Amino acid sequence: MAGAVAERIALECYMGYTCLMTGFVYPVVVHWMWTKWGWLSPFNSKPLFGSGAIDFAGGVVVHIVGGTASLLGAYFCGPRIGRFGVDGEVNREYRETNSNLVVLGTFLLWFGWYGFNPGSAVSIAGYTGAATVSRTAVTTTLAAGMGGVAAMVIHYAVYRCVPRGV
Repeated sequence: MAGAVAERIALECYMGYTCLMTGFVYPVVVHWMWTKWGWLSPFNSKPLFGSGAIDFAGGVVVHIVGGTASLLGAYFCGPRIGRFGVDGEVNREYRETNSNLVVLGTFLLWFGWYGFNPGSAVSIAGYTGAATVSRTAVTTTLAAGMGGVAAMVIHYAVYRCVPRGV
């Protein structure tokens, strides 16, 4: 959520949001997913769709709560000041990113995922643990690569040109 509303809300509002999310919203969603009484839990006596929601390393809870909060926050805050002109046209002079920092941040996150994602398997002892960890590392690599390919394809479909940087 922090990136979705960065530079658009006051610190006091963000602190209020943080208290609301950590005190009320997140615990409710965690209860739905991780307890045997939760309606999304695979441990429920009658799990949703016969299996419940499988949540490897807590990724579903974190991303569904954060993504929903980001979407609502960006919707209610509106566009960044200076992003659009009075007539609603995109301000071409508006520079929203620093390409070097975007690439550096992407590589740092990607590197961190190799520790977090395979590490979430907890154990590498035995064939099953090793297979789980290695598949998780390969999936991490494929997901990052396909994210880049998907971004290029969408850019080409929308603008009919190959992206050349910011």
